[in-house]
Amino acid sequence: MPQAEQASRGGKRQGSRHRPLGGRRRLGRHGMALAALLLAGCAGGSSVAVPQQFPLPLVAKLPLPMGIYLDEALTSYVHEEAIEGQGDWAIDLGSAQRPMFDTLFSGLFIGHRFVASPEAANPDLAGVLAPSVAELQFTTPKQTRSEYHEVWIRYRFQLYDNQGDALGEWELTAYGKSHRQNHGSASNSLQAAALDACRDAMADFALRFARVPVVQAWLAKELEGAA
Repeated sequence: MPQAEQASRGGKRQGSRHRPLGGRRRLGRHGMALAALLLAGCAGGSSVAVPQQFPLPLVAKLPLPMGIYLDEALTSYVHEEAIEGQGDWAIDLGSAQRPMFDTLFSGLFIGHRFVASPEAANPDLAGVLAPSVAELQFTTPKQTRSEYHEVWIRYRFQLYDNQGDALGEWELTAYGKSHRQNHGSASNSLQAAALDACRDAMADFALRFARVPVVQAWLAKELEGAA
């Protein structure tokens, strides 16, 4: 993720401004209406949920049954951020995680199921994967002086064998962007960028999973035993 850009982002929460009592002025009806419109325009912000439609990965399936563990921290994950001059923003990522990983594993393994705990024995499975979100960042067109909403998601994956023993972990950073003029509103554009980031995570996982060192060692053992 762009660290320099992160440092320059206006992500501070706005403080309250107070006018001294001696400087107060009465606003007429039209003045009050105008002030309300100006405040609404400054508020900005948006709250979006990632859509739950994902494409099936077109890759050769691994001949293993796999478990997936999604904890509540992941399935209820909502990123909230107040941007100075742009209001409050929220991205509901968690509600899309079950359908996302269900679709991903349907394309990657010959079978899969969700499990109640990654640390329990699951002898009918080759192993269990437990994803989590380590970090989510986003930028607006106003922040970057561009036409795009952008979203970065850093996932962390933990791999367990079928006896519940942790084998190792790795991270994956996904990126999505959306041109604001293609979606009609800031909300729709941010939502599209977040969905694009999720799809990027799926594609990257499908292509690189078997090349992760801890996965390679686990796969060699499981495939040898299945032969």
